[in-house]
Amino acid sequence: MKQFVLVDSSVWIAATRKGGDYAIATELGELLMSGRAAMTEPIWLELYQGIKGKQEEARLEVSKNSCTWLAFDEACWKEAAKTARVCLRAGMNVPFGDVLVYACSTRYGVELLERDRHFAMIRKVMK
Repeated sequence: MKQFVLVDSSVWIAATRKGGDYAIATELGELLMSGRAAMTEPIWLELYQGIKGKQEEARLEVSKNSCTWLAFDEACWKEAAKTARVCLRAGMNVPFGDVLVYACSTRYGVELLERDRHFAMIRKVMK
């Protein structure tokens, strides 16, 4: 059975921008080629809001279709609510987008590939 990896928007951006991170681009490419890359609605939304023009929109659609889709369901929302509450009580102001992505990875029990300091903060308080 494939072990899927939820790829955060921070990775997509670092891998695809001009002069981006070669190592992360290689890792993302390997996940895509092996069929192990996963996406969810909050990640797609973060990426979609930043596209510039029809060409980038078309590339995003190809990326979306190359991933396994992890639906952001009721269990994800419950996990996100719990995560946001724990972070807030710990005095951490974490962006909701990162809370949603973390919750999705937790709900599905998949690895999260990210390049965003907020995830380390979340992991620290969610142990």
